[in-house]
Amino acid sequence: MQISIVIPLYHEEVIIDLMAERLIKVSQPDWEWIFVDDGSQDRTVEKLKPWLDRLEKWQLIRFSRNFGQQNAYRAGLDAAKGQAVVFLDADLQDPPEKIIDLIQAWQGGAKLVVGTRLSRSETGFRGFLFRSFHQIFYRLTDGVMPQNSGTFGLMDRVIVEELKRMPERSVLFQALRGWVGYKRATVDYHRSERIGGEIKQSYAKLFTQAWDGITSFSTLPIQWISTLGLLISLFGFLYAGFLLGIKAFQFFGKLQSLDVPGFTTVSVAVLCLGGIQLIAIGVIGQYLARVYHEVKQRPSYIIESHESRGI
Repeated sequence: MQISIVIPLYHEEVIIDLMAERLIKVSQPDWEWIFVDDGSQDRTVEKLKPWLDRLEKWQLIRFSRNFGQQNAYRAGLDAAKGQAVVFLDADLQDPPEKIIDLIQAWQGGAKLVVGTRLSRSETGFRGFLFRSFHQIFYRLTDGVMPQNSGTFGLMDRVIVEELKRMPERSVLFQALRGWVGYKRATVDYHRSERIGGEIKQSYAKLFTQAWDGITSFSTLPIQWISTLGLLISLFGFLYAGFLLGIKAFQFFGKLQSLDVPGFTTVSVAVLCLGGIQLIAIGVIGQYLARVYHEVKQRPSYIIESHESRGI
């Protein structure tokens, strides 16, 4: 029963030895290891190659440049031969030892097994952002992705084939695999500290990935724009009616002590409405940009070299 484990690599030189030792300890003869070098510029691949001789089956895919983690997973998905495919990050925050638990849940009948985190190492503002994203994304997408989950998980071949049929360029596999459906199970674990200490994903990349995920699975931001516009219009009409009422009373000599602001009211109204319009155009523009990106049909990745053994 062949299992494929896909591991993207990007500047992992610091942890290759430790990662390889733990992978070899859990590896089974019928497991296929797929390493995808996502355009690393250090000695990651050179340090990995001596360890490959201790694995029965492996593939090493090298991109021509950095195409991003999700596209690295896509390349591994396209190359995988196993009856089930496991996604595992190379930073060892998700323990390779838990792959056995994923397989057991799969053998129990689940087509998708997702690793869910009982705890995570991120704290402070970064931890707050992660928790907020998971809560917001879960509610916006009707629970397509379990809360406190990530890429670590196992997919049956039936889900793999469905994902391979989807031509989307901007993907979030953590959610897309859940969107496919089928019976799902979870495996709980405690997420470890990042090995090597270097955080590779900047806040900008995290926000981009979060926004890509939200716009891939929900049109609520656009619906919110319509709702916001309706509320502002309603407020504007009520306020206009209020001012006209005061003017009418003053015409008949009533409410003379009330001062109806002129320039200030107009300035505030123009600035507020102008800002909201720019935000609305920006949100709509993001959705149009996704359409533009999809219709170009550029390849998700370009392979510079592909080595293998036992495949």
